[in-house]
Amino acid sequence: MEEIRDRKEAKEVLDFIKNNDNFSIFYHLDSDGIISAVILSEAIEKLGKSVYAFRVSNYEDFEKGIDMSYFSDNVILCDMQPTKDFIERLSSRKLCVIDHHEVIDQGSSVYINPKMWGDNTYTPCSLLMYKLFDDIVPELDWVAAIGLIGDSGGKVNGSFIKGVAKKYSVKLKDDEYLSDNDFGLASNMINSMTLEYGRSGAEEAVGIIKSSNSLKGLLENHRLISASTNANKELGLLREYFENRKELYDELVYFLDVDPTKKRYSSTLITPVSLEKGYYGKIIVFMTKINSHTLRVNIRANGVNIKLPQVLRETFKNIRGTGGGHDMAAAAAIRPQDENKFKSLFLEEAKKNINQNSEIRHP
Repeated sequence: MEEIRDRKEAKEVLDFIKNNDNFSIFYHLDSDGIISAVILSEAIEKLGKSVYAFRVSNYEDFEKGIDMSYFSDNVILCDMQPTKDFIERLSSRKLCVIDHHEVIDQGSSVYINPKMWGDNTYTPCSLLMYKLFDDIVPELDWVAAIGLIGDSGGKVNGSFIKGVAKKYSVKLKDDEYLSDNDFGLASNMINSMTLEYGRSGAEEAVGIIKSSNSLKGLLENHRLISASTNANKELGLLREYFENRKELYDELVYFLDVDPTKKRYSSTLITPVSLEKGYYGKIIVFMTKINSHTLRVNIRANGVNIKLPQVLRETFKNIRGTGGGHDMAAAAAIRPQDENKFKSLFLEEAKKNINQNSEIRHP
C-alpha cells in the first residue's frame, strides 16, 4: 500500500512548505487539531522555515469575517473542512488544507485528505499529519497517538497505538477505543485547556506540548493538571444534567437541550457518553443556544450504521442550517426557533439513512 507521504498530494504539501515561508496555521480547537498544529509547526521548523502566527479556530469562524491583516500570505488550515465562502475570502493568499472530513472542492488550493483517493478509514488529522512528516519528525509518534485517541481514532488505528505504546512502555487496557491510558489522559488534559480558557487555552496548550520532551513531562505539567481538575468538575455536573434531562425519541435518538452556561463543555462530554453501555448504538444530540440567531448541534452516533453528513444534507433541504463532519460524528448550526422542526426532520432522515446503510459495517 502506498505510503501517504509518497502520494502526489503529500508532495504538493511538502513543496508548498519548501517554496514558501512565514506560515499562518489555522487549527481546530480540540486535541486533534491542537496536536496537528504542533506536528505541522515542528516539521516546518525542521525544514528551516518559520511559523508567523497560529490561529485556533472553530466552524463559526467560517460564517463571519476574519481580520486577515494579522496573518501572513501563506495559510495552512488543518483539521477543518473549509466552506467555499471561506476559501474565497482567502483568494488573495496561498492556501494549503490538511483535513480528514468530507472532501469538498478546494479550488486552486493545495489540498490533502485521505478520502481523495478512496481511503475511508477513519484517520484523525493528527495521524494524517504525522504520516505526512514522520520522516522529518519521527520522535513525535507519541504526540500523534494523543491526538488520534482524542478524536476517537484508537479503535481503527489500533496497530499504531499499540506500537507506540510498546515503544514508550504505556500500559493499554482492553477498552474498545484504546483511550483508557496515558495517551487518552493527556488528550483530556489538553482539551481541558480549551474548556477552561477558550482560545487562549488552546494556544497555550500548543506551547506546552512543543516544549514537552516526553509523555511523562506532559502529564506532570501543572497548568494542564489544574485545568483538568476544574474541567472534570464541570463535566460531572453536565453529565448529571444529561441523565436528568435527556429525551429519547423512537428508541433511537437522545436529544438534550444543554444549559447555555455549560456550552463549552458539551462537545467534550458527548463523545464519552456515546461510547458507554446503554448509549452505544444510539444517536446522541446535544443542542445549545449560542445566541438569538444560532443553536449549535453536536451529534455522535457510535455503533450506528449511519452517515451523519448525508442525514444533515437531507434535513437542511427542508430547514435552514449548516453542518457536516464524519459518518458518526458531526456538528451543525440552526436557528433557535427551528429546534422542534429540526428534531422531527433529523429523526426521520436518520431512520431512512440507517435503513439504506444497513449492510455497511463500521470498524
